Amino acid sequence: CAFILAVNWCLQGMRGMDRKELAFRLGLELVVAAILLPMLAWMLPSGAACVAALLAAHTASFTLNGQLWVCARYCRCYGRDPRLLDAFLQRTAVALHGRPWLREAVCIGSLGRTGMTHGDRADLDVRLLFPPGLRGWLRTNLLLLRLRAHAFVAGIPLDLYAYERPERLRRFDQRERLLVLLDRDGR
Repeated sequence: CAFILAVNWCLQGMRGMDRKELAFRLGLELVVAAILLPMLAWMLPSGAACVAALLAAHTASFTLNGQLWVCARYCRCYGRDPRLLDAFLQRTAVALHGRPWLREAVCIGSLGRTGMTHGDRADLDVRLLFPPGLRGWLRTNLLLLRLRAHAFVAGIPLDLYAYERPERLRRFDQRERLLVLLDRDGR
């Protein structure tokens, strides 16, 4: 459990991210660190203040960006009623449908196979697809932040990423069905 939390704190799901999401995530961490730096600079030497600001920004990203509960489900003490995950997913699907600029969203993994969550250690594997353009990039990344923060507060292990192209979904087991949450273009 501690090892999984430590590794995921360091990497924060970067292997699963496309460039568009990774650039936003790293940029946001730098902005948060820059905001924290003046507050820490009066207490610490400048080098230590920079390191502390980066560590604090990275920890905030890990916590509020949803990684904590996704990792915690590997700990023995973790358990979550699957009905809460299903209810969260239903609310999320409604929220996604309420954004006309978002074109596509799917669930993968066991949820895609069966349409419902199984077990008290399950997570929600949701993937969005970026709409084109700078505005689509920004809107999608802000939506990812909002959904992950909401999942954090609700204690929901939400494994959420956005991809540039639907072909990226091919890296997952193709024998598993996708649960389509949103497909405005019929792709």
